[in-house]
Amino acid sequence: MLSAAATLAANGRGRFLAPLPLQSWPGIVHGGGLVACLDAAAAGLGRPSGLRRVDGRLTSSIPTETALALEGHADGERITVTVLQDGVPLSMAAVAPVTGAGRGSAAWAGGDEGWRLPMSEHCLACGSVNPLGLQVALRFDDEGVWAALTPREPWRTAGGALQPALAPVVLDEVAWWLGALMMKEGGLTNRITVGLLRPDVPAGRLVAAGRYAEVTPVDRKRSFWRTETALVTEAGEIVATASIVFRGGAEYSGRQMAYFRPRTPPDVFRRMFPNHVR
Repeated sequence: MLSAAATLAANGRGRFLAPLPLQSWPGIVHGGGLVACLDAAAAGLGRPSGLRRVDGRLTSSIPTETALALEGHADGERITVTVLQDGVPLSMAAVAPVTGAGRGSAAWAGGDEGWRLPMSEHCLACGSVNPLGLQVALRFDDEGVWAALTPREPWRTAGGALQPALAPVVLDEVAWWLGALMMKEGGLTNRITVGLLRPDVPAGRLVAAGRYAEVTPVDRKRSFWRTETALVTEAGEIVATASIVFRGGAEYSGRQMAYFRPRTPPDVFRRMFPNHVR
């Protein structure tokens, strides 16, 4: 379904049409899912199948169930794919090969217990009834945010390897919560840079995690926060890393708190968003 949502012909022209299972908030395509779709579409223009970096700029939210234009072009080994509406660019991703093995064994792999973050019903990452989704339960403590998961069948290849789309989806979800818990506000993903370092890793138990200590402000107003996350195997081998920018503020909280509040125990909600406790 992810690859079918973004189709690109050899001439660089195509279409983007995301079904509802690709959503995060109702009616909006999941940021990590969008980057995964554009990475898949770039394969039609010769993007590398092995180690690569995917750099997504999510300048506008992308609606689900809406036919949009897709344009792609190659500049040497770098493939750029852009989503447009009526000729206006909405979001894009650039894909290029990389070398190296990321951050070695230094990646943090989550805590022991912590508190459970609220799940939605239909989100691509945490939706409990999304037939395509990861259905992952995230947790947080005083050090960071993490999610332990064993990929279900839609996220495994026929040969038993991990689908490369999983990394941007789950790391975007962890990064969103890192930014939200640092700001104590709701928000949206603004930029996603993912290094896919082990596309051949078996689809066993994985942990996606990030620490508050690695969350830093991007602007003076502290509306944008850069997060650093990693996806690792149970043995500690790094599968992917991500540097993701969260944009937050009261304008987002005004729409999102009503969604989280009834899905969260009051004492946990107070830890998450103390400025929005009634």
